[in-house]
Amino acid sequence: MTYEADTRLADRYRLVERIATGGMGEVWRAHDETLQRDVAVKVLRPDSAEDGAFVERFRAEARLGSQLTHPNVGTVHDFGEQDGQAFLVMELMAGEPLSTLIRDRAPMPQAEVTEILHQIALALQAAHDAGVVHRDVKPANIVVDEAGYAKLTDFGIARALGEASMTQTGEVLGTPHYLAPEQAKGETAGPLSDVYALAVVGYEMLTGQRPFSGESMVATALAHVSQPAPQLSDEVDDPLRTTVMAALAKDPGLRPQSAGEFADALRLAPGRIPWHLSEGAAAAVTPVIVGVPADLPPDQPLPTSVLPAVADAGGSDDATSEHDTRRPGWLIPACAALVVMLAVVSAMALGGRSQADTPSSTPQDTTPATTTVATTPHTATATATTAKATTSVPTSTTKPAKASPAPAPHKKKGPGAGKGGRKK
Repeated sequence: MTYEADTRLADRYRLVERIATGGMGEVWRAHDETLQRDVAVKVLRPDSAEDGAFVERFRAEARLGSQLTHPNVGTVHDFGEQDGQAFLVMELMAGEPLSTLIRDRAPMPQAEVTEILHQIALALQAAHDAGVVHRDVKPANIVVDEAGYAKLTDFGIARALGEASMTQTGEVLGTPHYLAPEQAKGETAGPLSDVYALAVVGYEMLTGQRPFSGESMVATALAHVSQPAPQLSDEVDDPLRTTVMAALAKDPGLRPQSAGEFADALRLAPGRIPWHLSEGAAAAVTPVIVGVPADLPPDQPLPTSVLPAVADAGGSDDATSEHDTRRPGWLIPACAALVVMLAVVSAMALGGRSQADTPSSTPQDTTPATTTVATTPHTATATATTAKATTSVPTSTTKPAKASPAPAPHKKKGPGAGKGGRKK
C-alpha cells in the first residue's frame, strides 16, 4: 500500500502531510475525524511491512507505548491494521527534535540542559517502573517545545523487562553513538543502559560533540567499550557535570542506579554530590585496564583493553606512548579474521532504519540512524590505545546514602502541572 495525502485509515484517520521518513517507516500528520483532533500516524514502509520481524516490533511498540502514561512521554492513542499493513496513532507533539536544537544551538545553556535531562529522566523512570526499557534514547527521540517542555517518544525497539527478546544472541539494537557498553557487547540492555544513553545526550547538549565516535558504526559502538570518556570542562557546574560523567561509567554498577536517582542528582546543591557518583565520574574517565592473567609471562605487556568479539578499530598507537604495544602472536590472525567479519557487518548495518521516525511536526535532521550490529561475544580480544585523564573529577565527603525518591516536579510558568512537567 502506498500512502498519500487524503488516504483514510480505519475510516477515521485522514493523512494530511508526511512529516518524517525513516528506513523502516513514515510519520504523517493526520486528522482524527471521529474526535476532531490532529494526531501523528506512523506507518510501515511497504518493504518493511513484508518483514515479519519489523511488523512484530511495530506491534510491540504499540503495546508497550500504550502502557505508559506520563507527562514527558508521547502518548499512544490507537493501533490498527488495514489491507495487511499496520499503523500506529500517536499524540502530535509541538516543538522540535532535540537533535535540531543541538545542531543549531549547542553548547546549550546549563540550566536548559539540566531541565531537559531532568524531565527525560523522569520519563525513563516511569517507563522502567512499567517494566519497559527504551533502548534507543537519543536527541532525535526527544521533542522539546518553545517553553522547554520535553517529551520522550519512539519506543520502536523498546523491550519489556522479563519478556523474551525478539533479537538473536549477540544482536545489538540501538544507535551506535548512544549505545551503552553492555549493549555494544551484545548483552541485554537494562534500565541503566537507558541512563547511560541519556548521559550521552547530556554530554552532547553541553559540548555540541558526542563523547564517542569512530569511522564506522561498528567502530563507534566499540569506542563505548574501550575508550575513556572525555572529561567535561570545569566550566560545567556541579551537580550537572558529575551526574553526567558518573552515568557514563562503563560499569553499570558505578552509574546512578536508576533514572530517578539521575533526576534527583541533578537537583542536588553544589558540594552535596554523593561519594558513589564522584567515584563513577572518576571511573568514566579512567583508561580501561584489565586484570593480569595468572599465567602471563614476565616479559608479556599488559593488555589495556578487552573487547569481546571485536578487533581494535581505533587506529595505531601514538608513537610517543610510554606503553609497550606489542600483541601476543595468537592475537594477530584472530584480529585479522574479525576485521573482515566486521567489515561485512558494517556494510550490512548501513541499511538500518533512520532516526526520522520521531512523531514531531518538524522533519528530522542528520542524527545517526538506529542500526543493528551483529557480534559474537567472547571469541577474541584486542588491545586498544589508552589516554590518561588530564582533568580532575570533583570529590565529595558526603557519606553513602540510598537514592531518595524522585523530587517534586519542577514548577514552571504555564497552564496546569503534572509529575515531571506541565500538562499541555
